[in-house]
Amino acid sequence: MLRTVFLIFQNEFRLLSKDRVGLFMLMLAPVTIIAVAGFSLGDIYSQPGDHAYTIPVVDQDHGAIAAAIIDALKREPSIAVAEAAGIDQASGIVITRDRAPLAILIPPGTTEAIRAGRPARIILYVDPAKRLEVTAIEVRLGELCRTITTASLDLARKKIAADGAALHSRLDRLANGLKLLQSQIERFGEQAAHAQADTRRALKARMANAVREIELQTKAAVASSIVQTKSALATELGARRDAMEAVSQYLIRLQSTEREFDRWLAALKAAAGSHAVDIPEPPGFPEPPSKAQLAELSKPIELSIAQPVLPAPVVPEFGIKSLPTAPRMPGRDLLSEMQTLPPSAILPGDLGWGERAVAGGDLRVNAFDQYVPGFGITFLLIAMLMGLSLGLIDDRDWGTLQRLRVSSAPLGGILTGKLLSRFLIGLVQLILLFVAGWLLFGVSLGRDPILLLIPATAISFAAAAFALVIASLARTHDSVMPIGAVVSMAMSAIGGCWWPLDFEPHWMRVIALWLPTTWTMRAFNDLTMRGLGASTVLRSSAIAAGLGVIYLIAGFIGASRQYR
Repeated sequence: MLRTVFLIFQNEFRLLSKDRVGLFMLMLAPVTIIAVAGFSLGDIYSQPGDHAYTIPVVDQDHGAIAAAIIDALKREPSIAVAEAAGIDQASGIVITRDRAPLAILIPPGTTEAIRAGRPARIILYVDPAKRLEVTAIEVRLGELCRTITTASLDLARKKIAADGAALHSRLDRLANGLKLLQSQIERFGEQAAHAQADTRRALKARMANAVREIELQTKAAVASSIVQTKSALATELGARRDAMEAVSQYLIRLQSTEREFDRWLAALKAAAGSHAVDIPEPPGFPEPPSKAQLAELSKPIELSIAQPVLPAPVVPEFGIKSLPTAPRMPGRDLLSEMQTLPPSAILPGDLGWGERAVAGGDLRVNAFDQYVPGFGITFLLIAMLMGLSLGLIDDRDWGTLQRLRVSSAPLGGILTGKLLSRFLIGLVQLILLFVAGWLLFGVSLGRDPILLLIPATAISFAAAAFALVIASLARTHDSVMPIGAVVSMAMSAIGGCWWPLDFEPHWMRVIALWLPTTWTMRAFNDLTMRGLGASTVLRSSAIAAGLGVIYLIAGFIGASRQYR
């Protein structure tokens, strides 16, 4: 039993030492994949390499906060700042340049908003296809924003403390000055009250004397007017008195004539009979008053009453001899202190950021948007190896290829037929993977899903050509998968199928430019994650197809030598 165990154990090691493919899969293949993954993801677990992330910055604020942000970004060893004139230029840098996951726009008024105590937000134009890099940079931006906000708060606190001390000193001076002014005003009020009482008494006495003087002058003026009026009335009545006297005398004479007439009449009666001749002459009537005298009596009395000349009221001169001293107003120093009091303190606002898609698409990123096309390309390469490379070697080993050659089938036709069939199978494989990803995982198919056929066609062609190259290099059936699988996984990893290309060091990204997987993933990301159109994927797909042409030429040359 023990001998059997020992012999089997010894035989296994002897077989392994003779199996080059087994030794390759045990050591070289894992080391190759580990090296690719380690170099690609080195920046995630360590400090950034020699080539930092490029961050375009558009400064529309031109203030202190913008200068602090740009200066802090420049001090970051993992960030290289590229100042851009506008957001279009910055977006172009993000989309076309490696290790440029986002652009920063500092809007106008950011500094003023922070100083006024309002929150300010910088805008990050993010490439959704580089979400992992964006997240790593946003961590640093968060620290930067907190640092700037904290520094602003510290400066504001120091300024508030200094202003508070100065304000306290000014308020003390103002309080002392106001206390002095208040005491002066109180003293002035007391003096003014006494002066008011004295002035009221003096004014009352002066007004009483002035009223008595006016009263005496008024009485004298009225008496003089009465005398003048009496004199004018006596003059007016004199002429009428003479006329009245003449009328009175006339009436007396007329009365006397009436008596004489009565006596005459009596005498006439006595002598009327026989002595008619003896009747005396009747008495004559007195001379009536003259018309001028009668007109004088009927003339209305025109009497001009002399108006008394009243004295003009004269306000007595009045002077206040004991005015109180007005309180001394605050001096220029005190007024200057009052006018230059600092405004109320304003704490600065906080600085944050908001995100926008650099190409105007959706910011939400589905992890399967990276993994479905990435692993689809990986398994496409492996499927091409299994279908084309292994198929050619099996046809050679089983004599199928030799029988086809004997039947006058050219090698070029055989290879072309196999390439076309595997190309179509690979294209259908990718289409089905995208459909499954859309149905099962919600993968985005971009604005126009038909455009996905462009890069899918390019990578299917390149994968078929690559499988032909492996078929021309591998000597045996067992060596196809070790060589082809390692190279395929390396191409997938370096080409950005498993993780973002920006995680890789510069020398690996230079190598990636010569791999069709790189350009195909760029085209898929442009369509699905960035939401761009056909014009952006034609160049990438053309380069992938061009590399496929190179593989095709090399594969035909190698296959014509090995399968002749």
